[in-house]
Amino acid sequence: MSANDNADRTSWLGREFLTWLWFESERNSTHIELENIGAVAVDFGQSLVLEAPGLGADGNTVKSDAPTQAEEARTALRTGKKVAKTRILVDHGEQHYEVSFSAETFTFGAAKLPTVLTSVDDERLDERLALFDRLEAILDGLYVKFVRLRMDDEAWAEVRAAMYRWVVTPTE
Repeated sequence: MSANDNADRTSWLGREFLTWLWFESERNSTHIELENIGAVAVDFGQSLVLEAPGLGADGNTVKSDAPTQAEEARTALRTGKKVAKTRILVDHGEQHYEVSFSAETFTFGAAKLPTVLTSVDDERLDERLALFDRLEAILDGLYVKFVRLRMDDEAWAEVRAAMYRWVVTPTE
């Protein structure tokens, strides 16, 4: 099996995760409670790519300061498309992180970390590594929350119904 075959078989999970994350961030006024981490605020960067499952599917790219608020993005959801690529913005306490995510390959990249406060080189490196660790813990926490929900048939049925209502309700 090639890497492309594997990506085709699993990319739906990444798209579903990102679409759920968008829904969850709006449903909870952008704050999501994570086990062992606390509350995080989640938003999306200036570009949102939505695609339908399958090869050769047409996609929509929405670019704006608030792409999740664009009617074009909601219309794409209504046609069965899900988030395929985006930039996730995360606030945890006073710290602000940004990271790109591709659902097809389930990879994160181009991370922007909070400003490092120390001026000593060795301490700067330690602080940056700690910030990367915190970002990884947050992203893992978001994904674990999604997977636990996704594996609970009853809870997922409720969330799917709520997501459906969210998708079909016009934005204000």
